[in-house]
Amino acid sequence: MTQTYKRVSSSLGVALLVAVAAVARTGAQPPQDPFIDHSDKGEVIHVLPPPAAIHNPHDRQPTDAPVQNGTAVFPASYGSGNLIDHGGPQIANAQFRAIYWNASVANSTATSLGYATIKDQINGFANVFADNTNYNGAASADYSIVQQYGSRNPISALLPNLSYRIDTQATKTKITDTGIQSYLAGLFTSGAETANASTLYGVYFPAGMRISLQGGVSCSGFCGYHSHFTYNGQLIKYAVFPYTNCAACSVSGKSVADILTIVTSHEIREAVTDSLGTAWYDSTGREADDKCAWHNLYQMSNGGFWVQPEYSNGGTVTRSGFTATYPGPGCVVPNR
Repeated sequence: MTQTYKRVSSSLGVALLVAVAAVARTGAQPPQDPFIDHSDKGEVIHVLPPPAAIHNPHDRQPTDAPVQNGTAVFPASYGSGNLIDHGGPQIANAQFRAIYWNASVANSTATSLGYATIKDQINGFANVFADNTNYNGAASADYSIVQQYGSRNPISALLPNLSYRIDTQATKTKITDTGIQSYLAGLFTSGAETANASTLYGVYFPAGMRISLQGGVSCSGFCGYHSHFTYNGQLIKYAVFPYTNCAACSVSGKSVADILTIVTSHEIREAVTDSLGTAWYDSTGREADDKCAWHNLYQMSNGGFWVQPEYSNGGTVTRSGFTATYPGPGCVVPNR
């Protein structure tokens, strides 16, 4: 397993070296990192690129994880080596709040698992994504595996679901990241929402509404991202979820709601472990879920919701008096 991982990482490293060498010879601009974009203000934003944008021809990892008995660890598809602690903060006692731009996304019926609407499926997922017990290698360890990264702020195994808000905003053609921050700030100022530095606000947008960053727009350049801004002295963390009915963000056999739970699992874990972009990422800048993006997707044992694996450094780790042995290194699919 480790040898395969090194082989995949090496191929990616060679590709980067070749690209850099070509730039040096020709003076051309280096290729854009598909995991990094910038807001309209120039702030660095870690995005989840569409599957095709990060396809590596040397990677043989399947889209869906094979059925197995017990916890499985798969090679990382992107980045190089383990995650490195760069000293930044984590969200110690994170909680999740879904905000729907309007009823057209909240009440969309592009669902699965018997749920009537997207808001129902996302709410069901948010209710059970957290394990509610410290990591112990159990079948339900879809979220608590991030506890190994609570180096500066011990990460709770709890992730309270604060339910959802359905707003009445008109569907626009496009919105910028600054526009999203202004929208959230307006909700806080009006009292419609409570500003809390420990809450991750997940904003879900309707079909046809594109989010614009400097490098591209949603559904062609990215399928989601997390970021932060300051409101009245508090660092607000938020995640952006475009409507994933577009070809670039689709995966065969999965509904829009399935893709949204996959992207939501990605952004929740990364926002918690690297909330400001200054904490846990590898030597190439890949955050934890970037390393496992769009490969070995699996259905949770609790509820059957589709999510992606989490990258685990592995080994025995003690955080704030709590010691656990984590599988890895690699992308972990819990026993299910």
